[in-house]
Amino acid sequence: MTLVGSNLLASEAVLLVRIGLGRYALPLASVERVLQMAYVPPLPEASDGLLGMLNLHGQVLPVVDPHPRLGLASPTVAVEHRLVQLKADAPFLLWVDDVEDVVALSTAEVGAVPATDANPLVGRAVRVGDDVLHCLAPTALEPHAWLR
Repeated sequence: MTLVGSNLLASEAVLLVRIGLGRYALPLASVERVLQMAYVPPLPEASDGLLGMLNLHGQVLPVVDPHPRLGLASPTVAVEHRLVQLKADAPFLLWVDDVEDVVALSTAEVGAVPATDANPLVGRAVRVGDDVLHCLAPTALEPHAWLR
């Protein structure tokens, strides 16, 4: 991945991902690494949003499916999909349809969502070129935050 806008004095960098037909941002500070999709053994009677568990170099991590949280139908898992390992108290993998790029943002390109429209899943919006994207909050995506 290339760093776009690296000549800017960046206040923050984000990883651009596709989930369904939408483009979203993830704070790069929360991203450990991006992996190719792998076979994820499903858990019996797992709730919507938990694809299953994956053994990653001896560490068993939950694989979170964000599609239901975003009001989207979960697609069939495909080899071109990606897993984004996110840093958290308990690390986890986020299933995304694609990873596009890493973008450095200036302070002017990051904005808070008004309190009246606050959503724990999306606390900020970022401007990337002519597009305004939702910046997903990794803490709201953590399995213990919403899987019951």
